[in-house]
Amino acid sequence: MQRREFLGSVLSAPMIAAGWKQGPPPLLESEILQMMGVAPVPGAVMGVVRNGNPAWFRALGVRSVETKEPVTRDTIFQAASLSKQVTAYAAFALREAGKLDFDRTLVSYIDDLADERARRVTLRHVLSHSSGFPNWRSKAGEQLVPEFEPGSKFQYSGEGFFYLQRILEQVTGQGFCDIIDGMVFKPLGMTSSSMMWKPELADRFAQPHDRRGEPRKNWDRGPRRLHEIARQKGQAISTWKYADYEAATREAGDPPTPNNMLPNAAASMVTTAPDYARFLTAAIRNPEIHKEQIRIRPLLGWGLGWGIERPHAREYVWQWGDNGGYKNFVAADPASGDAVFVFTNGDSGARIYDRIVTHATGHDHPALFWV
Repeated sequence: MQRREFLGSVLSAPMIAAGWKQGPPPLLESEILQMMGVAPVPGAVMGVVRNGNPAWFRALGVRSVETKEPVTRDTIFQAASLSKQVTAYAAFALREAGKLDFDRTLVSYIDDLADERARRVTLRHVLSHSSGFPNWRSKAGEQLVPEFEPGSKFQYSGEGFFYLQRILEQVTGQGFCDIIDGMVFKPLGMTSSSMMWKPELADRFAQPHDRRGEPRKNWDRGPRRLHEIARQKGQAISTWKYADYEAATREAGDPPTPNNMLPNAAASMVTTAPDYARFLTAAIRNPEIHKEQIRIRPLLGWGLGWGIERPHAREYVWQWGDNGGYKNFVAADPASGDAVFVFTNGDSGARIYDRIVTHATGHDHPALFWV
């Protein structure tokens, strides 16, 4: 077989191991449950997409160690940084509509960055985490300043995606939640997803837990307070734009730094396994997401909105999620239309998703060594 034919057969072969066609092998599932008890991670849900279609979901453990209610396929988890790919999906749609240009500077849309290097940051730099911006600023009022020349190297940045959120609001005239509802959730049938916690979904949440496996307290205080402020004002949070949620954050008594604001393009999505699988089937069809924009390490780079890894002559896109009490991971193979993802509700969840993803695909992943 010639090299080109060999590579073509490798890249089109299924990503998911043969023994995982209907779900994890029973013995391994029992082992994973045991390891969740050791970690400890109270609950998890895993999902697999095959040939571009949702294939199966498996729920493990409990939503809360206090209530012992089981995790189901319809349990809602914080997606954490897996929110960024949903934001990127909306950005691509707006570019297609002629409302965004990825090579335009941020300040050509919203001109409030004074630093000379910051004024050279483009949307492409934001989507590829090469803006030079920090992940998050720690002080309210601190200037957003790149730490290196934009586009010269990789540095993960939630700040960049939060700025992109403001630009999406600017070009559409809508609030961020309404943007994502209209461009992502509703078209894809993601009926149990939102860009932030909301009361009508509260009884379906997986509760977050710390590294001791104990429930994290007051984890929903912030969004509950914001919904109360919106109710008192007779407003819908879905219509809020930057000025609205910045003011509400101040009123709630929290510093108005981007990582404290909701909704948040970088980290605040909540979703279920079936909803997220619907998103994956649409998102990984876009060939631009795995065109490398910046190199991180050997075998690792970043495209437009997604990480890229190249193990064993294959090419995957991926992302990890890391919010307090929620640890998640997704890896997808655009060539075959296959993907695997794991949501967990414990601070030790990375140990669980590492084991699941490695076994489900039958090999190690550079991304899991790097994260």
